[in-house]
Amino acid sequence: MTTVRHAILTAIGADRPGLVEEVSQFIFARGGNIADSRMVNLRGQFAMMLLVGGDEGAMSDILNDLPKLQQSSSLHVELRPASESQARAAASDALPYRLTATAMDQAGLVHRISHLLRSLSVNIESMETSLAAAPITGAPMFEMELIMSVPRKTPLAKLRDDLEKLCDELNIDWQLSAM
Repeated sequence: MTTVRHAILTAIGADRPGLVEEVSQFIFARGGNIADSRMVNLRGQFAMMLLVGGDEGAMSDILNDLPKLQQSSSLHVELRPASESQARAAASDALPYRLTATAMDQAGLVHRISHLLRSLSVNIESMETSLAAAPITGAPMFEMELIMSVPRKTPLAKLRDDLEKLCDELNIDWQLSAM
């Protein structure tokens, strides 16, 4: 039986049609597989994070040929090992929750929320933020969706109370729900 290894491939550069096809072809041609991914275009810069899997030979080929991918795609590319045991241990010790928040845009919202979560040992697994125009006034509205792992030892009542205090202070409409 062949052991599957995993690594995180990150790539960032100027956006253009075909980048996802080029990177996925590069991985596939070397015997690798994309197990999980996140990709986004932020004002013309395209960023990818891919969990790549493959046997030892495939992973070695991918690593050795990264300069070819960088040159052909004009992307900055890195490959880092992914720890299987840390991911399993972290998942078993925590519960997944979703936090959504909406507020008038103001500097420091992400920092204040992430600081609060850090103080309670809550890990942010993914976060998406955006600005949208308010319906009538057109004022910029901050919107956030955050997936987090709440340690089983963290009291949920304290998490909710602390979030409520902070969100009241910053005038944020929020919702916390188990996944």
